[in-house]
Amino acid sequence: MKDRKLFIKGIITAAVLLLLFTGGRWCFFNVIQKDHVIDGMVNLRLAVIAAMEEGKETSLFFVKNIEKEDVKVINEYVDSAVGNVDSYRIFLESGDYLAIQFNYTLSDNYYVVRKFLYQEEIPAGRTKAQEIYAAINTFLDTRITEPMSDFEKEVAAHDYLVENCSYGFPETEEDAYTAYGVLIRKKAVCDGYAEAFFLMMTCMDIDCDIVVGYADESLHAWNQVRLNDKWYNVDLTWDDSLPDMGSRVKHTYFNVTDEALRSTHTWHEQYYHECSATENNYYVRRFAYYDTFEEAKAGLIHQTGQNTILETAVASGNQESMDLSFLYAQTNVRSVTYVIEDMGTYYVIVVYINM
Repeated sequence: MKDRKLFIKGIITAAVLLLLFTGGRWCFFNVIQKDHVIDGMVNLRLAVIAAMEEGKETSLFFVKNIEKEDVKVINEYVDSAVGNVDSYRIFLESGDYLAIQFNYTLSDNYYVVRKFLYQEEIPAGRTKAQEIYAAINTFLDTRITEPMSDFEKEVAAHDYLVENCSYGFPETEEDAYTAYGVLIRKKAVCDGYAEAFFLMMTCMDIDCDIVVGYADESLHAWNQVRLNDKWYNVDLTWDDSLPDMGSRVKHTYFNVTDEALRSTHTWHEQYYHECSATENNYYVRRFAYYDTFEEAKAGLIHQTGQNTILETAVASGNQESMDLSFLYAQTNVRSVTYVIEDMGTYYVIVVYINM
């Protein structure tokens, strides 16, 4: 009988301790940390990026509605040019709740941004950061004058990068995925273009983010930029022609809407900004957006006296009927090469003359 009483007492004690433990965890997440719990991967992604941009080497987050499998691949969700998650540790788990510590590795870009925005010195051992800083300073000195609007600064950064970088891999292949590859090695792939553009815009104090998704079913990266409190997509890689054309820069994917980009790109849109504005689209701002192809003809003819690359956007029409042979009638035109791109709700016509 005595043994039975002890056994029952032990069960009751264990049950009470279990209740206190689980109840304590519930109380911790739902009462003590109620206002600090991050709900879902969308918000955790933003919190991790913000922590790295603040220069933190580690941070502890209390989260809910996040799968542990997603935590394992957190860097697939974090599109940051200033660092990445180096390691993580789950300290506590209770139902839908997790307490996670993330440790970060900051990139050279972080120190470049801090130097430009807050005049913090770049550490002596960060030679790549110092080279990147010098390259951006050269850009600012040669391409930026005041007063320039944020749109004009964006055009300057876009054109500078497209002109001075070729798509491909430099001698050190890993540089192709970085701003260093674009700005110093002058050769990079989409990750590098997106990172370099983010860095330039951020150093000019213009909000910019990196987007990772797919284009033509291949992994791809591009940017979103904020002008006058509205966000736009911009894809420098797809604006850099193959083969490389040097200073012949096009702007097909400069400040386009989500709707236009969906015709060629896919991405997890819930993680990024909605881009629906059109007023800072390149062709709209340059008065080169027309309702019909007939109206666009006059604009193209006007451009022949100024450029060797002509660009226009047409809201309606049939791509097959857009005959550009009329350009041969212009006295200064000897040859015409062109591409017409379907952007879903409009067409972009890019013409190269006298190549």
